[in-house]
Amino acid sequence: MSVSLKMLLYLSFTASLFLVKTTPLALSIITASVILLLIYPDRKMRRGMIPVILFILTNFLGNLFFYPGRVLMEIGPLTITGDSLRIASIRSARVSGLIVGAKVLTLTSPIEEILNVLRRLLLPLEKIKVPVSEFFEIASLTLKLLPGIKAEALESYRKGIREAKKDGFLQRLGIIVTLMFPLMIKTIQSPSDLLSKNSDIQDPELKAVEGGPFGDK
Repeated sequence: MSVSLKMLLYLSFTASLFLVKTTPLALSIITASVILLLIYPDRKMRRGMIPVILFILTNFLGNLFFYPGRVLMEIGPLTITGDSLRIASIRSARVSGLIVGAKVLTLTSPIEEILNVLRRLLLPLEKIKVPVSEFFEIASLTLKLLPGIKAEALESYRKGIREAKKDGFLQRLGIIVTLMFPLMIKTIQSPSDLLSKNSDIQDPELKAVEGGPFGDK
């Protein structure tokens, strides 16, 4: 299946989520989303699963109370009504569907191809002076740099921890803060140095950035 078709299916699914109006259907979508997170064959699907589930649960509980209507349950000062249950279910179904759908899309399609499809879809906006191409060029470069930035940050953090005289939360927080500014400068001056060591990508745009006013050493 082509990336364009996958994107079309995802956008259609996203639009359909906003047509959900009943509690049983919404609860079914939430349940299916959580089950898909748990049983999807690719283990990468389960990365960040706990924060995702907590976010969905927080969204559900945040909308479950304080709405007027027929009372279904009272928990101390809190009241669950039919309308509050419906609203909480529908909003959580939209959130869970969007998150899980996006995870499936990114696991089955290269990010760069997804960006290319989005760029082609939004390209007509350039007629009204929206800088679509520039935005996606920056997004593509950012994605290429992220693994290198992460590796550089971890290496510098571990080195800072080894050299630190004291250990503790405030000490670690101070190390993180002191690392941010030098890493930002390195990202601007020598972006190609931050490309993943396992990557053979030679991006001319990165070389062009190095030759700019911020890249002179």
